[in-house]
Formats: sequence, C-alpha cells, structure tokens
Amino acid sequence: MILLLLIPAVFAVMMAESFGASKWMKKATPFIYARISSDEQSVQDKKVKEALKKTTIKRQIKLIQDELVKQGLPKAKKKNIYAEVARGTKRDRKEWLRLQADIMAHEGPAFAVVKNPSRWARSVEDAVEAWAPMKRRGIPLYAIADNIQTGSINDRRPQESLWFVMNQGWASLFSAEQAEKAERGIDRQLSEGALAGTGSSLHPFATKDPLDILLENEHLLSQPKGATKLKNIIETLSMPNGMKAVSVAGLRNKIKDLRAVLPPSEFDEWVDFRRMLRDMLIELESDPWTGRLDISKGSKENYYPARALMRMAGLYLTRPNEFKPPSREYLSDVVLNFTDYLSDKDKKARGKR
Repeated sequence: MILLLLIPAVFAVMMAESFGASKWMKKATPFIYARISSDEQSVQDKKVKEALKKTTIKRQIKLIQDELVKQGLPKAKKKNIYAEVARGTKRDRKEWLRLQADIMAHEGPAFAVVKNPSRWARSVEDAVEAWAPMKRRGIPLYAIADNIQTGSINDRRPQESLWFVMNQGWASLFSAEQAEKAERGIDRQLSEGALAGTGSSLHPFATKDPLDILLENEHLLSQPKGATKLKNIIETLSMPNGMKAVSVAGLRNKIKDLRAVLPPSEFDEWVDFRRMLRDMLIELESDPWTGRLDISKGSKENYYPARALMRMAGLYLTRPNEFKPPSREYLSDVVLNFTDYLSDKDKKARGKR
C-alpha cells in the first residue's frame, strides 16, 4: 500500500527529467531489433519464411525508422537490422543474441532501438541481463515508441532507466495482446470509437469522389429536372468504380440529415475528415466497405488494415453529431497495428484465409 501511495510522487519526479534520445545519439549508429511472437503473425506472414519479409515485422521496422528520422536520428542500415519470430520470454533467440554480440563489437558510438520494451524481452531479469553489458560499454537501449532509454555508463539516466524497467515489468506481467492494448488504450477506443457493422463505401477507386461532385453541383437542384441531372452527372464523372445514379438519392439524404444536426463549420470539418479517410483508403488501395473480400480491384493484403481503419473511424463518419473525429495519428496507428482493432468477426474471417 505504501508503495502504491509513493508511485504518483515518483512518477512526478521522473517526468520532470528530460527523457528520450540523447544528443550524442544523432551521430551514433543505430541497431534495430524487431520481434513478433508466432501468434502475432498474420495469415500472410505465415506464408513467408524470412522474418524481415513478413508484413507485420516490416511495419514494425518502418515505424522505428520513421521515428528515428522524425527525431533527427540516423536511420539504421540494412546490415544493422535484426528481426525474428520468437516469444519474448525465450533467452536463446538467435537474432537477439546476434545483435548483442554485433553491437558490442561495433567501433564507435552506437545504440540499440526497439519499438517498446516488450519487443526486447518479456522477462525483467533477461532484459536487464542483456542490456547491462551494453550499458557498461556506453550503449543504451532505446524504446522509441515510449521515448525512454536505459542510459549508459557515460550518460546516466537513473529515473528514465527505472521507468524503462517498470515498463519491462508490465510487459512481463501481461500477455502480448494485453500489453499492446494497455499501451495504446485500445479498450477505451473500442468502447468509444468502434463502429459495429459497416457503412457506405467512400468509393476510393472512383474517378472522382461522388460527394465532391454532389457538393460542386448542388445548384442543379434549383433547375427543372435538376435531381435527374445531378444523378447523371455524378454517375458520369465518378465512373468507373464510382456511384451509380440510383444510389445518389441515398447520398443526398445523408448530407441533408447531417446538415440538419451540424453547424456549417462542423459539417465542413466532417467533409474534410471524410476526404482524409478516403485518401488513406486510396493509399491502401482498398475499399473495405464493399462487403466482400474477393474484390476485383485493389490490394487484398491491405483489406484488413482498411477494415480496421473504417471500423475505428466509422462512428464519427456516420454520426459526427455524437462523436469526435479521431486524429490522423491515431488512425495511422490503427492501420499499422490493425490486428488489435479488428472486430471478432473479421479476426475469425482473417484466420480462415
């Protein structure tokens, strides 16, 4: 009980310190370690033998490389990237041990970098035993997504190192799925932001967004047979892969309903959000709300990341008067870690492929 009472005070002192990468690391050599356990593999991952070519690991490495660049640190060279499929509780992980040996033999300043402490190890004892020799050599271990490092003999960071160990402890305490959910607050997001079911397609493969065509040509409705003209224009300009004339009435009613409950500024905000979401689907080359997996156009590989994206953006997209728009940063995380955000139905369907 006393320890629990002390945690807030300890945390406050720790937060007063400057955490994250040290300045000298901008001229150091990064060594990346990426890991997933066997049950974290996607169906596509299981078809690929080499760890570095597995989609889930490639996403993990990309996140680390992107964060290195964002923080002004050098990107890791291909020869200094280590990846494997193994449980974090194992002490004999081949690539994990190889990284430790190589980084200790490296001449010049260096640091090891992982996405978060759980990727390094899921045992506090093993984790500390592994990075302690590195630390004594002046080589810190940096958990880049959490912005914490172990420090080194020449760059002592006792508060940050303690926080790293505490995070390592949580990784040891919880299962991989529970730890990931705790880190990103997925339980809260699922209860507040996930859409049950699906909505209307945003037509990412259309020549032009049907909504943009509608908003640009609403003046036609004041003309004789304007509704018919508008329907035909939307079909003509959005096809192929756009909206058929018979579906335009549904889109018009949707916009009418939104304008009835949203002030003009909030309606414009919704339109901008929808455009951003559609752009993300275009990048993914996927139309997940077509209701079928065997689509003739688009990326099958990105079908489930896109499904997760639309699930977590869906409540605001369909009821913006009741929910707040999720940020682009959050939605990017959804795509990156899509397995955590899929519905139970999608998880089952994905497992059968």
